[in-house]
Amino acid sequence: MSKEFVFTSTLDHSVERVHGALTSEDFWNSRLAASQTGVAQLEVGSGPGTFRAKVSDQIDTSALPAVVRGVVRGPLIIERTDEWGGLGDGTAQGTLAGSTSGLPITIAARSELRGNADGGTEIEVRGEATAKVPVVGGQIEGLIVQLVENIVQNDRTDLDKWLTEN
Repeated sequence: MSKEFVFTSTLDHSVERVHGALTSEDFWNSRLAASQTGVAQLEVGSGPGTFRAKVSDQIDTSALPAVVRGVVRGPLIIERTDEWGGLGDGTAQGTLAGSTSGLPITIAARSELRGNADGGTEIEVRGEATAKVPVVGGQIEGLIVQLVENIVQNDRTDLDKWLTEN
């Protein structure tokens, strides 16, 4: 079973600037430099009209809830891949995919970047989290949805800071 989610964040920057940041290797490198673990890795790629950033980061399991710690096998490495298409008519489509080693967890989402009436930008992330863990999978999926919400809010904060400074 999976848990669905929808999160929307708003930025006071134009859709062109936000899209430019999300498809900029400089932006993603600045996020990697701010990693608190010191072991995060970034892989960037692009194709015709697309941009892809894949971030891998090992997290300390001691801060996780006991229900999660009890089923983690080995180091917990989180991989996140963001892909963005080109900007056209004030919108861009993207995807967010996530998985972990040590736990059978997946996150699959579609993202939409669009301008709003105030001249700013909205980013909507709509998807689902799945944890294939007997008995406690539903509890873990709820925690994953909270994690995705934190990711969306951290993305908003990091984008705002980077766009304000650059």
